[in-house]
Formats: sequence, structure tokens, C-alpha cells
Amino acid sequence: MVRRAALIAVVALAAVAWAKKKEPASKQPLALHLRGVDLPHRLIMIEVDGLSKNPPANYFTMTDDRGHHYIAQTIHCDPPFPSGTRSCELEIPLGYERHPLEGLELHKGGLHGKPIVVDPKEVKAAWAAAEQAHAPPTSESGESATRAPADGGVLDMGVARTDAGR
Repeated sequence: MVRRAALIAVVALAAVAWAKKKEPASKQPLALHLRGVDLPHRLIMIEVDGLSKNPPANYFTMTDDRGHHYIAQTIHCDPPFPSGTRSCELEIPLGYERHPLEGLELHKGGLHGKPIVVDPKEVKAAWAAAEQAHAPPTSESGESATRAPADGGVLDMGVARTDAGR
């Protein structure tokens, strides 16, 4: 009889402990947001909601304009904010920064898990902003087109230059 009571007590304590582990502590739903793209450094800045630890780099799949799928080369995440949101940087593999990004997704629980997809409009806007920030300035932009040349037009006169003393 004593053994049976002890066994019941152990099972009851294990059930209580198991139930406490299963309770989600105000768990935030999974979400993925693209915050920006840094083309010269080949980085994609994202925010991930609802994860208790940093996701592995190979859980992120990116798709370019050619339809090629590739994974992040590395990932660096900051500690989570009090809200549970993590700010992370994904490294684009060398060469893929030349082709516009069209899709970004995080595979929940593994490569064959349910993907959390970034809105395509968000991806397109971030890539366009990155290309615009990385584009070299044009000679026709702004005031440079209306200003006089710094040399007063002397170098563009078409006359061969000679020494001033002769």
C-alpha cells in the first residue's frame, strides 16, 4: 500500500511539473519583418518575433529575381527586446547581392517546417531603397547641372595647353 501511494505521488508531481512546462508564458506569435538591406556589406536587417532563441542561418531562404533560392551565409542576432522581438542581420552569399531579392522566409522548426514569409511589397521596397542608397550620384542631379564648372571652362575650350611663360 505504501508503494502504491508513493508511486501515485511521484506521478502526480511529474504531471504538475509537465503541465507547468507546457504553459506558454504570454507567447508572442511568430512574425518576420524586413527592416533594410545593406548592399555594400551584403546584409539584410530583419526583426523576428516569437522565438525563444536565435534561429539558425540555414532556416532562412531567400529568392532572387531569377527564381534562385539560397540560404543566409551567417546570422547575428541581438538580445531580444522586452517585447520578445529580436533584431538580426543575415549575410547574403557573395554574388547574390547583384540580383534583386524578391522573397524572404523563415522555416519554423526546420527546413521542412511551415514557412513564415515576409510580405513581397516589404521586400521590394527595402531592395529599392538599398539600390537607391548605393547608386552613384549622376551629373544631372540637383545643383551640379546648373553650377558653372570649377575651372571656369578653361579645360574645355579645345585649345592645346602650353606653358604660360612661352
